[in-house]
Amino acid sequence: MDKKLEGILDILDKLNSSINILNKEDLDEQCENLKDFRILTRDLDILLNNFSSVDKNDGDEIEKMLFELHRVITTFEWHFSEISDLNTKILKVYKDKIKNA
Repeated sequence: MDKKLEGILDILDKLNSSINILNKEDLDEQCENLKDFRILTRDLDILLNNFSSVDKNDGDEIEKMLFELHRVITTFEWHFSEISDLNTKILKVYKDKIKNA
């Protein structure tokens, strides 16, 4: 998935190069965030792999795992939302900007 997000950011960067609506820093920040996304993906893999060894009768252990899953899911949501915001900024103006160029 990180390669897909990298591809999306590459597209946004190329489109932005002709309209200059996004700050270079905003795009660079999202590219930097891909490192965190990769770590998050690894964390999720570990959680999923360790699920079979979790004692299903230990409420504390299950709660800890579910809280960790919640953290991972909401952080994924944040990453997607940040990239979606950049996409929306370009979407709102791109057509008009290239007509007036």
